[in-house]
Amino acid sequence: MSRLCHLMYPVVTIALSKPAALLLLLSLLFLSDLAAQSRQQLERERVALEEQIQTTRQLLDESIEQRRSTVENYVALQNQLEARRNMVSNLQSQTRILRDTMENLMDSIELLNEHFEEVRGIYFQQLRISYLRQLTTRDWMYLLSSGNLNTALKRYFYNQQFQSFIDQKKMELDSISDQIAYRKAAIQESLDDLGRMQTREQRTVKELNRDLRTQDALLNSLRGKEQELRENLKEQESRRRELSRKIDRLIAEEIARRDEAVEELPERAAEYELLSGNFEQNKGQIPWPVERGVIQSHFGNQAHPTLRNVTIQNNGIDIQTLEGTPVRSVFEGQVTAVVTMPGDQYMVLVRHGNYFTVYAGLNSTYVSRDQQVKAGEELGVVGKDPGSGNFMVHFELWRGKDVLNPEEWISR
Repeated sequence: MSRLCHLMYPVVTIALSKPAALLLLLSLLFLSDLAAQSRQQLERERVALEEQIQTTRQLLDESIEQRRSTVENYVALQNQLEARRNMVSNLQSQTRILRDTMENLMDSIELLNEHFEEVRGIYFQQLRISYLRQLTTRDWMYLLSSGNLNTALKRYFYNQQFQSFIDQKKMELDSISDQIAYRKAAIQESLDDLGRMQTREQRTVKELNRDLRTQDALLNSLRGKEQELRENLKEQESRRRELSRKIDRLIAEEIARRDEAVEELPERAAEYELLSGNFEQNKGQIPWPVERGVIQSHFGNQAHPTLRNVTIQNNGIDIQTLEGTPVRSVFEGQVTAVVTMPGDQYMVLVRHGNYFTVYAGLNSTYVSRDQQVKAGEELGVVGKDPGSGNFMVHFELWRGKDVLNPEEWISR
């Protein structure tokens, strides 16, 4: 028994002789998990960029068919270029992660192979010991040769531990083999993904260069229409001022009407506050008023896309979308106004507690004043912008009499 114990104890020492290597292996596995999470996030961003590019491409194709050379098309093309540049950056980041992942996988396979050889050496050493012992003494004879019951029990438990140790090493070998096979398959999958990333990047760069040429041609065309653009801008500003006056008046009237209702029924105040709180909790997650679209004009003061030394003031955002697109309420609330606009278009005002949303430029409406609407309920259909001929919805967000930036509230 002393000879067998002498052979076994060094084995345990060998199995634990490389903690640094095992720690490194765990570190590589942890880094691989982090890389996988980062790549999943990048892949979600890539899919969103592809959807944005596809939507913008549809809008541009529609304008090209109608032979429209407008500032809105120029802005859409700029958005397209930015999306393509972001796509190239995204694909390059994914490529770097894939290369790092493959390197980590190869390093982990090397460590696992070393560990496999180490465990296999231990396993065969114990099998040899077991075989030699079986040649000299059978287990039952070994137990019967004990001097007393206490010694027999010790020998019995030792035999059980010895066999359990051998079985454990066999399972460990199988586990390491499975891990090596899994990582080899992961390397092949990463190689396939790498090939797809490189193909996508090459295609995106080609499309980016094509859009750059289109942008230059469109800009040259617009420069020849500067006087026409300035006249269109004046008309747009006139329509915006008129719209702003209507919105200011309607919101002021609605606030006064709400105060009267609260004075008559004080419990109504709690209803307004509850709805306002629900609205605030969804900041950054509120859906767009249209299913798909591109923001052509952002909130606040901004430089005109093509006219030098000209700034534009916008109380909301202008979203270009496709013909026939439904315009939807972004949150539950009550329709407080449906008014006509120049060009036989409509504007809908919806109250959400202390908040208001404005939907202007609708070709038709499905709702009426004081109607309750749910989030996502259709209010009408997008109309054609009189200046550009593109289909556009103007969206504003107010808290009482204060206008807010909708892009800080809607989901990305």
